[in-house]
Amino acid sequence: MPDLVPIPLTTLLKRAYHEPRMQETLFDLPVKEFYRGSAGVDTGVRFHGLPAGTPLGPAAGPHDQMAQNIVLAWLGGSRIIELKTVQVLDELAINRPCIDATNIGFNIEWSQELKLKQSLHEYVKAAMMIEILREENALGVTDQQALPAGFHDVVYDMSVGYDLKGIQTAAVTTFIQHVRDASAEVDELRSEIPSEYAKYRDHPFRTDLVKTATLSTFHGCPKDEIERICRYLMEEMGLHTIIKLNPVQLGKEKLEHLLYDRLGYTHLEVNEKAYATGLSLQEALDLVDRLEPVAKRSGVNIGVKFSNTLEVRNTLGRLPDEVMYLSGQPLHVIATALLGEWRAAVGTRFPVSFAAGIDRRNFSQAVAMGLVPVTVCTDLLRPRGYGRLSGYLEELAIAMRKVGATTVDEYILKARPGEAATLEQAVLCNTSAIVEETVDDPRYAWAQNRKEPNKIDSHLYFFDCIACDKCLPVCPNDANFVIDVEPTRFQYRDYRLTRGALLPDESH
Repeated sequence: MPDLVPIPLTTLLKRAYHEPRMQETLFDLPVKEFYRGSAGVDTGVRFHGLPAGTPLGPAAGPHDQMAQNIVLAWLGGSRIIELKTVQVLDELAINRPCIDATNIGFNIEWSQELKLKQSLHEYVKAAMMIEILREENALGVTDQQALPAGFHDVVYDMSVGYDLKGIQTAAVTTFIQHVRDASAEVDELRSEIPSEYAKYRDHPFRTDLVKTATLSTFHGCPKDEIERICRYLMEEMGLHTIIKLNPVQLGKEKLEHLLYDRLGYTHLEVNEKAYATGLSLQEALDLVDRLEPVAKRSGVNIGVKFSNTLEVRNTLGRLPDEVMYLSGQPLHVIATALLGEWRAAVGTRFPVSFAAGIDRRNFSQAVAMGLVPVTVCTDLLRPRGYGRLSGYLEELAIAMRKVGATTVDEYILKARPGEAATLEQAVLCNTSAIVEETVDDPRYAWAQNRKEPNKIDSHLYFFDCIACDKCLPVCPNDANFVIDVEPTRFQYRDYRLTRGALLPDESH
């Protein structure tokens, strides 16, 4: 497979201007699937005190490392966008294929596929494009005044890994400094704004892109370094910090009871090494206890995210590496159970974000548990891709109207019947109830997810396509797309290779 190649801002903006007029799509997302808000409800939330128009966003993964990805997520209703994880090693050779979403989800890609400077430019380009599209009402909102005041508010969350030495290098530190103040990059990119949007060449674009960071503690991040990394991000970089926790913190006995006995995924084999290298739940609790006063002194927050993917042995043979990372339906149950254990231990003391098997049917439940943001990856690899996002928010609006809520806080208070007098009490009551419901829900079990989609009886090679177009809406980098062209006529001749010479074939 070829390497990813960023598309110039000029090309992206020209496409943004002309494609909707010609094809009623933008980066192949149908205009009809843009999120334009839901009448009568305000889905706005706050993440570390920063306003966001919705609690939804893509998880750090293949869907948010290119500028067009981030714009697509925004068009679908994402307002908290966790940017693809960066690290100092930016020349990784990732084996292909690296993602398998046949029925649940597996992957072997875990960091940016671009150079650090390219990643920086992609994130800045995306933020500039979103500002331009917002100003141009590219969403097609017919009554802007009917929207909640914070509908357009976007938070960009940096994701970084995997050890202190790498994060403290000049390359990564410079990256962090420049996503915190992207003035130089914005000014450099102004000249790439095409004539269609010429009036924005002097626009006062946002330059403080990132104020928050999610630390990935996966892929061998040493236990004793996690605390030092968090201190560095908070004290030296001034960033609100979220620690992404790993599903093995549930403990081997509880995790494998869920995975095998309750859900029936007995064909999967958890990588034993993951239990030894990852933080235990108690270690994670002790860690945030120690970091809480550090965060307060630095004027920032410390929180956690559930959860990273689950390391399993590659017993299926679909991907080329020995270890792969499980996501989707079974991970949702495991991560939700782990959330329940966390909340039972510390209540609502720390902010919690979530990414594990989120889809249209469980998104509103995650919101009812007070999770911000609720991020998604595997489900976006299914048909319609980013077009699925607006459905999450539609379901949330339905759930809010059903209980008579007009704001997310009201929804949390009313989502489950009970005597919760405060928002904190409601979060805990909702979490307890939803964890139990999720563990018992048969739709996450292997019996409900073992069926694979129909396949053709041949192996497709690169550029060898059966023209079903299913790859277009789900391509996580919008690398595959179609462009309508005007029909034309031309004459051609057949040629035949004869004795090393290419000669006209007169038989046709």
